[in-house]
Amino acid sequence: MHHLISLFALLASGPAAAFCGTYVGSPGVELINQTSQVIISRQNNHTTLTLANDYQGPVSDFAMLIPVPEILGEDDVTVARPELFQRFDDYSAPRVVKYECEDFNYMDGDADADADADADADADADADSDPSVVVEAQYQVGIYDIVILSAEESGGLLYWLDDNGYGVSPAALGILEDYIDAGSYFFAARVNLDTVSEDASFLEPLQFEYDSAVFSLPIRLGTINSPGEQDVVMYILTDEDDGKVGIANYPQITVEDECMVDIYGSGGVDAYYAEQLASAWEKEDGAGWMVEYAWSPSSCDPCSTQPPNASEFEEAGFDGNPWGAYFTRIRMRYTAQAAEQDITLYTSGIIENEQIRYIDYNDLMEDKHPVCGLGMVDNPGSCNPDEYDEDDGEYELTDWLFGDGDQSDIDGDSARAGCSHVRQAADSLGFGLLLGLMGLSRRRRSAS
Repeated sequence: MHHLISLFALLASGPAAAFCGTYVGSPGVELINQTSQVIISRQNNHTTLTLANDYQGPVSDFAMLIPVPEILGEDDVTVARPELFQRFDDYSAPRVVKYECEDFNYMDGDADADADADADADADADADSDPSVVVEAQYQVGIYDIVILSAEESGGLLYWLDDNGYGVSPAALGILEDYIDAGSYFFAARVNLDTVSEDASFLEPLQFEYDSAVFSLPIRLGTINSPGEQDVVMYILTDEDDGKVGIANYPQITVEDECMVDIYGSGGVDAYYAEQLASAWEKEDGAGWMVEYAWSPSSCDPCSTQPPNASEFEEAGFDGNPWGAYFTRIRMRYTAQAAEQDITLYTSGIIENEQIRYIDYNDLMEDKHPVCGLGMVDNPGSCNPDEYDEDDGEYELTDWLFGDGDQSDIDGDSARAGCSHVRQAADSLGFGLLLGLMGLSRRRRSAS
């Protein structure tokens, strides 16, 4: 029997040289066991969703159910390369950097048992009745058999899904009813076993597009068999004038960053960032989101990898050149109890550079950067203490150091004279090795 699975219906178990300093790496996206990734391209009222399928198990047990606002035709659905998610993740992930003295130019100047029993009874009562489900469209895309369904009530929809080989928990009854009342259709997909072997190691990401005035992401169905906490990472592409994207109906959280930390001594960047995120999230009531990256893809500082190119944006459903786009990365964490609504997204019109960035601890940088958890320390270490201005509390940087990432007016020799090279980002599997080679030996000063 098939099981519904995904973010939406989880019912079963080339370096750039614009940055002075050294890019060290980024934490892996998998901070907990249940993390989904989705690429969203939104222009005017047109949305393209690309869903990463991280399902593990027999492909005969895979199926997906997603509420959609309209009947999707075969031309509206396709498959995408899984590498696209890796590219967007590498580009936008939180990052760790290193500074040395030569990088700077110094100057003078949950449902209960009774509810489950009621749902079981309702489903049984509907089993012998007309399911009132209409198959609005049916086709095959890639390895998937796809149907678009409409239904008059949730009991009938549960009956149809079960009768057609989709295993559905009766706990979904109330959530499905809410989607039906809202006028949703249902996109159902499962693997065509004639096109893929039973032990296939991965499934192609599914991509579909539709027009709707509502800018949202459905997550409620995916909470039915929640492991406790779930993360969804959204890579969102919009027109540049639309600016940074936010979530309107859940609280925003923030973590301390842009500060120095002994990453190696803190157990590595994965462990440190996971701890910061968990601490910030626990202050909310079971749900919260944060912006991990917001930037025009025409530049970056530091660049962890080359920004996504025009063909990759087109593959993600964006119509136009990346130079006219804006890229927002949002992470949201939630429990099943707290996820009472689907995610409502909005474009802010705010165009500003934002990223999660930590600085590998160096005591000679204490006069320039706060220490995570402590702030600016007394009697700080300095690369050039004789030129440190205690009134200003900092040195003057060169104009281009933290500018818009454009170093085109600086030739290679002069750039190398004051900046360490940016190293190509390693993939997530190699990041632990990078941290192990850092060999941090600087002492960490404490605040007085």
